[in-house]
Amino acid sequence: MHDFFLLRRQRHQKKMMKYMRYVLNDHFVLVCLFLVGGLAFYYSNLLKALPSDFPWSLPIVGGVWWLILPFGKLATLVEPADMTFLLPKEKEMGGYLSRGLRHSLGFPFVIELLICGALLPLVVLAKQVSFINFFFYLLMLWGLKIGNLRIQRLACYQKTNEQTQRLSILWFITSGAIIFISLYGAAWIGTILAIAAVFGFFTVTKENDRLLDWSKMIDQENARLHRIYQFINLFTDVPEIEAKVRRRKYLDGLLSRISFKHENTYLYLFARGALRGAEFGGLFFRLLIVGGVLLFSLNDFRFIVGVSLLFIYLIGFQMIPLYSQFDYISATQLYPVSNKLKRASLQQLMAILLFAAAIIFTLCSLVQLSIVESLVLLVLLLIEIGLFAWFYLPTRIKKMED
Repeated sequence: MHDFFLLRRQRHQKKMMKYMRYVLNDHFVLVCLFLVGGLAFYYSNLLKALPSDFPWSLPIVGGVWWLILPFGKLATLVEPADMTFLLPKEKEMGGYLSRGLRHSLGFPFVIELLICGALLPLVVLAKQVSFINFFFYLLMLWGLKIGNLRIQRLACYQKTNEQTQRLSILWFITSGAIIFISLYGAAWIGTILAIAAVFGFFTVTKENDRLLDWSKMIDQENARLHRIYQFINLFTDVPEIEAKVRRRKYLDGLLSRISFKHENTYLYLFARGALRGAEFGGLFFRLLIVGGVLLFSLNDFRFIVGVSLLFIYLIGFQMIPLYSQFDYISATQLYPVSNKLKRASLQQLMAILLFAAAIIFTLCSLVQLSIVESLVLLVLLLIEIGLFAWFYLPTRIKKMED
């Protein structure tokens, strides 16, 4: 089963790497760098402004560490056919699940490493501890996460629902207690307690010749993969995610304004594809919400302008594939509508959607900016929309047609 799991993992990683080429594109990396840089700048200024006797440093750190611990599910990589074909190997599946547990540690460990490192200055501010304590805190978090995954591993077996529920509650309470003991006491005490807790959870989560709950295990793995595919689907089409069309009756007033004319053929299709389709409509609204929330949290005019310009570009860029969305329909190939009208329809729709986004971003900026600064922001966004819709977009469409 060792080689079998390695084969499954290799196939899974190969598939994920194929999708990562689309996720980690230049635009997404640019957004991440911009956001991380902005957050780091504000965080450093916040640390400088906080007094040395700030009473909420340790509660904030402890609360964040406590809340991130459940993040990360057990990756079993099982498939529906395993219920039939691996049933004769059920006694060997314990080793398979243990390898899955080790495989599942990577991503949560990295997240905990980054968050632990980011929040360490708050601990130093409150306690004036040395840097060596960082490793004690990190080992404590890693140990507690191992205990959590052991409980998830036990949940793969039959007749363990009540036991795993009780253990999950016990683990969560124990983890919180250990975290705050380490913060308000000595860091090494928290590490020792976490190691003791891991051994305790290892003891109480032994399967003891139980039979696997194949249906539950497969459903949990499918749910885990579905969440990953939903994220990837923000950037590219994923066959595992079925696109859905939503009625969205509240948009009828807007869509009914498109007259039934020959030149509006593609505008009719594009508008409904953008607003009612799960792929483009969901993407538009998600980027709009994320951008608006960021603008609410920023108070520097330069950062607000940068974030607004960036999200207008991202919304427009992610909507470009709408141009070929209906090419698979034979009627669009047979109906006598020129590509010139098709391009003009997408440009018109893009300008309308981006203008709506610009208005919303401008209104969000009024929370932190003056009216004059918000008007300047709106003018800059309108200039960007004009450049995008009538210069950049035609260039991209020409490349798609070639």
